[in-house]
Amino acid sequence: MTNRGLKINTLRGLFALSLLGITACVDNAYDLSKDVDMTITVGGENLSIPGSNTDSITLEKIFDLDPESDVQADADGNYALTMNGEGSESTVNVENVTIEGDQITTEASTTTLDFEYVPSQNAEADVNDQTSFRVDKTDVTTDVTALYYSDVTSTSSLDIKFSGNARQMHLAEGFQITFPSYLTISSNGDSRFLIEGNTLTFTQDVAIRSNETLSIPVSVTAINFEEMGDNEGLIAPGHLVINGDIPVEGHAYLRAEDFLTQQNVQLELNTELNIDNIELTEVTAMVDPQVDITIDPVTVNDLPEFLQDNEVRIDMTDPKIYLYVSNESPVAVNFTADLMPYKETQLLHTIALGNKENGTEEIIIPANRTDYVICLHRLSDDAGITADEIITVSNLNDLVETIPDEIRIENIEATAVQERITMTLGRDYTVKTDYNVVAPLQFNNGTEIVYNDQMDGWNSDMEDLDVRHAEISLDATNTIPLGMTMTANAIDRDGNVMDEITATVEGNITAGTPENPSSSKLTIRLESHADGALKNMDGISYRVVAEVPTEVQGQVLNEKQALVLDNVIITVRGGITVDLN
Repeated sequence: MTNRGLKINTLRGLFALSLLGITACVDNAYDLSKDVDMTITVGGENLSIPGSNTDSITLEKIFDLDPESDVQADADGNYALTMNGEGSESTVNVENVTIEGDQITTEASTTTLDFEYVPSQNAEADVNDQTSFRVDKTDVTTDVTALYYSDVTSTSSLDIKFSGNARQMHLAEGFQITFPSYLTISSNGDSRFLIEGNTLTFTQDVAIRSNETLSIPVSVTAINFEEMGDNEGLIAPGHLVINGDIPVEGHAYLRAEDFLTQQNVQLELNTELNIDNIELTEVTAMVDPQVDITIDPVTVNDLPEFLQDNEVRIDMTDPKIYLYVSNESPVAVNFTADLMPYKETQLLHTIALGNKENGTEEIIIPANRTDYVICLHRLSDDAGITADEIITVSNLNDLVETIPDEIRIENIEATAVQERITMTLGRDYTVKTDYNVVAPLQFNNGTEIVYNDQMDGWNSDMEDLDVRHAEISLDATNTIPLGMTMTANAIDRDGNVMDEITATVEGNITAGTPENPSSSKLTIRLESHADGALKNMDGISYRVVAEVPTEVQGQVLNEKQALVLDNVIITVRGGITVDLN
């Protein structure tokens, strides 16, 4: 039995004894239960009734988090709002560049050679001519913006033949064919020919028979576009021009037996470069391929009640966003986007990321990197942050000032950094970007959060009292780094607010820490505007608005921090009516 019950029963007993004394002077046949009203008012200033104390109300109990909640405590009990956004996988590709044979124009050289017949002697003539070729390709991918060098594959041959009245003609050792200096060439290893740099030299005398062609396989293996002259190379987006002259120099001769008649002869030497295709493979260039990066929105799930109220305003010390990037391509990517928090489908803020209007410094996704971490955070102090790149976003708190329902990364633009790179054309390179929001519940001045709860189960102590005024006094011990202002309402047994009773709270709960708990006293004054209202009261519902005083700002909320409300005493003042029926 409660102390209150003892007091009420004692009153009942005293009144009963008094009435027994009265009945000794009257007719014993009188039935008091029918004819006497046993509701009486006793005088006195105060009657104190113990209310209820609470256990330690830890933040762990207040939060009551679901396992799926985006607010979780770490191993040390520190709370953070954590959300993950997953990006779709995209590719970077610069399409192949192939110079088709019909896009290559060649011009053969034709040299007239005069040979004087001298019995038993060779007849000699000097060759000093050139063949040439030209490429004019207008459908090169515009993803290539500058072209410096390329490895190539090609199927080519240098074809030499003659026409005229001779059995065969000989090209002497040392005969040379010089290709443009910007070409790197190779042959098939025929020992009759030596290639050094861009020059093919005959290592021995080589005979060409009448009506036959000496076909020397010559492959172009690389093109150095930087060594070309003006108006050559990639002269405009999509337009490739290559001009090349190929000098043909050396000595030719006929042996006496090569003459069909014992007369002087005039021959024509024809030299021509035949190129089927030239395919650019690995290029050194500047490129601007399309880079598609999309990141799925994240939904904020299962927040604790005190963060859901529309009046909640958060000023977090240093919220962070971690971008996790894999870019297998050799192309660094300049990344810009807008962080956009939504609540009830309404856009709350726009936070510009990257080198754009009202944005941050450049955000570069580096080339040839996997698991590259970029941290975006609020403070200029980078202490304690582990990331490959750290970027300050001074207005990042706008993301969580009002806790959103959803966070989207939109208006993403990913463009290739215009720098000299080497890449394989036609190959798919993977690019993927995910992100993680980590916002420790570490608040500054300007934060306002709301918590609602109730104390009830008092009706058994109140139902026999008929008063108009009461006070609830209580002590608050607080280790939560939040200063709290309380408002209250009387509630009935069904938890409904009793409009006929006004509750006024005097005093506030000061902020504390586990190392320095605060102690505060609160008084809740109850004024009834209707007879018997307090008899139906079962407790109070209270609303706490919490703010962060300067002296404790930056403290992280921890699941062990707690608020204790104890020494809860209900005091009724003035005349108290007690129903003894």
